[in-house]
Amino acid sequence: MLQFLSDKLGAGALIVSQLLLTAFVGTDPYFQDVSLEVKGDRLFCSAILMESFTPDLDMLLESGDTVIIHFEVDLVNADNDSVVAIADWEHHFRYSLLEDDYSVYRSEKDETIQLYSLEAAKEEWVKIENALFCRMRVMDDDQFYFLKISAFMNEMDMPGITKRINLMSFWNRIRPIHISEPFEKRQLVL
Repeated sequence: MLQFLSDKLGAGALIVSQLLLTAFVGTDPYFQDVSLEVKGDRLFCSAILMESFTPDLDMLLESGDTVIIHFEVDLVNADNDSVVAIADWEHHFRYSLLEDDYSVYRSEKDETIQLYSLEAAKEEWVKIENALFCRMRVMDDDQFYFLKISAFMNEMDMPGITKRINLMSFWNRIRPIHISEPFEKRQLVL
């Protein structure tokens, strides 16, 4: 058991040193399948963050540290650019060195999902699925609105390392943003 733990911790240290000593090769993530759905008097949001992984980020995800994506969603009045509803959600990704499994926590549902493959965990980490966003009453009948959704990752401290890792380097330091076409309240309920 101690040998197994030693091997896992040694692999984690190797991953961290590789991340710090090599230049990040970034990617340009974008949102796909962004949708709003009305259920009763509530508005629910779904989206998937595509092209968001690199081999270096995959190594970090398997290091055993918790990595967090922050999602920000705004419903904006298109006539005056005022924000009428805001949601902020976090998705936590953690690989358990001892259990050899992955957990993905999604704050919009306040749930943690246990998974046993890296690919399945990555799919869950970047997906917003039927998340309660706001009530329909924040929208006026005769106004146009648009949905703005973005994502980012904070810098991260690594145990035993003095230099912080800028996780946005994995995304070429650019926050992915999706802005929908303008729509009216009645279009959502049709």
